[in-house]
Order: sequence, then C-alpha cells, then structure tokens
Amino acid sequence: MLVSIEDIGKTELYPEIIGQIIRDDADSAEIQIMAAESLVKSYMRKYDLDAIFGTADIEPTHPDELVKKLVKVIATWYIVKLANANVNLELFRIAYEDAIAWLDDLKNGLVDPVLPYLPTEAGENNPGTGVNYYSNIKRSNSF
Repeated sequence: MLVSIEDIGKTELYPEIIGQIIRDDADSAEIQIMAAESLVKSYMRKYDLDAIFGTADIEPTHPDELVKKLVKVIATWYIVKLANANVNLELFRIAYEDAIAWLDDLKNGLVDPVLPYLPTEAGENNPGTGVNYYSNIKRSNSF
C-alpha cells in the first residue's frame, strides 16, 4: 500500500482518534486504505500505476506526494464514516469532495500532473489522445 495507518495518523486525524474508531483493529483501517487507493487508481487508468503506487513486490519508482495526499484524504473520510469519535465530519467531507473533484479533473484532462503515462509496446510513454466520442443510435424511419 502507498499509505499506512501511521501515515494517516500524521494528518488531521490523530492516532488516538483512529484507535477509537477502528477499536485497535488494524485490518479494518487497512481495508479502508485499500478502498481509497483503489478509488484513486480507478481515476488514473492512463498512468503507469505500478510506477506510482508500486506493487506487492516492488516499491514505487515514481512516488508522488499529491497522489499520496489524495489517498490519505479519501481514506480518512472512509475511516471517519465508520464511527464519529470527536471529529468534525463536515471538514473531512469537504476534503473528500475536493479530492474527488480533482480526480474528476484529472480524468477529464483538465489538470496535467507530472506523472508517468503507461508505456506502449514500443516502450515510450503514451499520453493518449484525451478525446472521448460517442454517437446516438442510428435510426431508420419509413413513411
């Protein structure tokens, strides 16, 4: 995982509050962190996720602090939703919505972070076209 429980304890959510929410069940917090990481990855399909997030065997070769912060923000929201233990839910909800809005902008090509794109078969990076297209179903009318 890109983010650990200790990393989340260094954010706006204090370690003792995390302990109260998860009742010292580290597996519960790790599930929320993995869910947050999966959500962030789902917005970043055109980027080299192995280089940014790493794998179970390999450390990330291109770690990015903004991506790490997004995972932390989303994970803290997921953890806080488990139980309200002396935290301002509105603050975490706004941070979560801001993170999702940025990820939407990333997906739609409105922001351009310095992240590696997926390599093509020839080995070079492929930024993609960023163009989406669709059409209506063809109709055939007869009178």
